[in-house]
Amino acid sequence: MKRTSILLLIFCACFALAAWPQNQAQMQSSNPHPFVPKGPIRPTGRETLSLARRAMAARLPETARNITPVTCPPEAQSLGAFCGNIGVPLDWKHPNAGSIAVNFEVYAHSAPGPAVSAIFVNFGGPGPGTTPERGSALYLYGANLDTHDLVLVDNRGSGLSGTLVCNELQYGLAPTDQAVADCAAQLGLAASRYGSGDIAQDIEAVRAALGYDWIDYHGGSYGGADASAYTTRFPEHLRSVVLDAPFGNPAADEARFALEKFRSGAWNRVITQDCSNSVLCSGDHPFPAIEFDLLIAAIRMHPIAGDAFDANGKPVHVVMDENGLLNWVIDNPTGNFASTGEILAAGAALWRGDSLPLLRLGAEDHWSMVGNNGDPTVYSAADQYANACVDVTEPWKWNTPASIRMHSFNDVVADLPADYFAPFSKSAATGMMFDFFGRPCLNWQKPLPSSPIVESGAEYPSVPTLVLSGQMDYRVPMEEVAKVAAFFPESTFVTVAEAGHETVWWTNCAKNLASNFIETLTVGDTTCTKNPETVWPAVGRFPLVANQARPAVDDGSGQNQIGVAEKKVASVAVATSVDAVQRSIIGYGSGVGLRGGTFLTDYGDGSVWTTALTDCAFATDVIVNGTVTWDVFGNFTADLIVSGAGTAGGNLHVGGTWQAPGPIGNFSVTGTLGGKQVAVLVPEA
Repeated sequence: MKRTSILLLIFCACFALAAWPQNQAQMQSSNPHPFVPKGPIRPTGRETLSLARRAMAARLPETARNITPVTCPPEAQSLGAFCGNIGVPLDWKHPNAGSIAVNFEVYAHSAPGPAVSAIFVNFGGPGPGTTPERGSALYLYGANLDTHDLVLVDNRGSGLSGTLVCNELQYGLAPTDQAVADCAAQLGLAASRYGSGDIAQDIEAVRAALGYDWIDYHGGSYGGADASAYTTRFPEHLRSVVLDAPFGNPAADEARFALEKFRSGAWNRVITQDCSNSVLCSGDHPFPAIEFDLLIAAIRMHPIAGDAFDANGKPVHVVMDENGLLNWVIDNPTGNFASTGEILAAGAALWRGDSLPLLRLGAEDHWSMVGNNGDPTVYSAADQYANACVDVTEPWKWNTPASIRMHSFNDVVADLPADYFAPFSKSAATGMMFDFFGRPCLNWQKPLPSSPIVESGAEYPSVPTLVLSGQMDYRVPMEEVAKVAAFFPESTFVTVAEAGHETVWWTNCAKNLASNFIETLTVGDTTCTKNPETVWPAVGRFPLVANQARPAVDDGSGQNQIGVAEKKVASVAVATSVDAVQRSIIGYGSGVGLRGGTFLTDYGDGSVWTTALTDCAFATDVIVNGTVTWDVFGNFTADLIVSGAGTAGGNLHVGGTWQAPGPIGNFSVTGTLGGKQVAVLVPEA
């Protein structure tokens, strides 16, 4: 299951909260169309089966009503879903001003009799549809489907619920500022009608139409805003609430939320934890917090520039000033915290005059907001703006032009102390900060008052509530999650070691806590959250030549014959193979070694990755050829041919586990170097 979690982590749309879409040209759109509010989609053909018959087949409550059945997408059909939609007002305060068909899928329980409850799931965004995440939802709550139903509802504007499509935004056809302004103009008065308050009304309408007396609400990431909106408006049908890295009302003040991310020291804490858990990193960086601050100060005073390859082997010119360091490396961790685990070693290399490791991190993290976002029913760029921009509280008045809005924001920043963001400058910090749901909203419009996440004076429900937070979550740090948890009177706040944003995708521990909580309404034993389920690999050093590497150690068998110099070569060979696989997580499997050579990864069916190394170099004087395999259980093996000026050369076999659950072990390295037998160990992380 670990590889499943890793792949979900990389590709799942639920992490869209802070990752504004990158160029996704490989995702092709289908029939882009302008926004038009619609009524319910009318059934044809097989959908004309009576609702009662369909409800019986799907075991819906007998009280289900006013539903239009529709043909399920093929994947949902194969999973036995019941699919339908209901018509809801575009503007709940003015029901005659147009309507939207809200789409949903129901996965029914298997036991006789009515369901104990329906689990309503929203993994966040905004922008992604919920129904395309059916596989993730079933992975998480499939064990509960004996007595509970699972209901996936596409938020208005996303998925198949009146999909918002603004072509310039969706397909990268214009600069972002222009595309945002044109999209808001295209929607007109409807630009105010896609906030979380309106979504909550839709969810309640779906619940009522399906006839459920009790629901359990799972809100992850920005789905936390939807959960807060629903639970504070409609508490009478709530059985329980699960919040995972929730964006909630405390974060709705855009300026305050981003300011507090700095004040909480989230980045420093996460980097410190990641390094401290790693044998390789902690051995070379005993004071990670101090090193991190020194690196920021050094880059701030002396920016660097140069060329490096991204994870797909594409050359990128990188300017690494404090803006680049903050935006591209620190606040945008790649892979399974690859950049987080490498930044200290990259800083140490920079102090030795070797800037390449840091420039590579900048190249791998750099992205543009302008690009093709693919199928809008999977992800709608217009919906992301339409939802978030009206939810958050901005430091400007909506009836002022964008230029005046920016002045208002600058006035807020000017009033802050000069060292408020130390060791970053105010300009770097507020530039990044404002790119969350701030700067992108400058050109949006809010022509009418929107329905807020939580209405003034609203009370949070007294129902069993589990709130999860990852200790390595940059997006919604635990300090912010704790503030959301404090609003729910019966909440239990649980932090999960080594978990990132939305904990259920990082550890089986968190997944099982959520599933068991829905089943029993008790949190139970949380011991598993205290120790890392998987220690994500970090790097101790980037040797320019093999002599600068940490040496491997004898394996205790008495068979090793190589000395310190070749033990360092063994470490470099292992690092070369690991580095190629790490880059295959970040990219698409075709790239270059840190200091030369190439690698190519065949992902197969996902259960076994095979990476071929051709003249790869992690240190300039050690060249590695060979094959690496990494399987779904974390088993890692490599057969390598080693050559170069820094070694007498030979053949090595590497065996161990990598990014696997359990304590950190060692790679076993055997073979020969310079005709001498090798029997050494290298830490796996």
